Amino acid sequence: MLQVLLNSESCDVSLPVDNLPNWLAYMGEGNSVSFSVPWDRDMKGMALSVVYLSTGEIVATECLRSVLIVNYTKSTLQIHKYGTIISFNDIDWQGIMSNLAPEDKVEIFVTFGHGLVVKNTILYLVCGEPNYLKKELESKKNSLLRSIMKIVM
Repeated sequence: MLQVLLNSESCDVSLPVDNLPNWLAYMGEGNSVSFSVPWDRDMKGMALSVVYLSTGEIVATECLRSVLIVNYTKSTLQIHKYGTIISFNDIDWQGIMSNLAPEDKVEIFVTFGHGLVVKNTILYLVCGEPNYLKKELESKKNSLLRSIMKIVM
């Protein structure tokens, strides 16, 4: 994955820059971000980015306590503690993704300790091509095949 690193005196942010049409971004103020699961695309994954204020002595990864995923549509909660988050595997991600359906209203909260102040929480949803494009391409492909069949016969 290509990334762009933006530097300023106040923050370093790493953002995906390839395949941009397949990345949907949501930003929240503070320690949470809200989003609706897209209805017109297959969601393949997600990436969470946090912009925070801290002193030089504080290491953010050591301060991360948990990530809470609230699905308001289904009235479900998923909480993931620091050790679990760092070691997510395919089964863990399948559990998270299987709880998210098109048009679900979801909010993700991050919890940090040691006085770390979260300014923004950004979520990137990694999605497949829009479903309407798939149908359109399939329709064109079928039309082409019918035309070829007529020519051959």
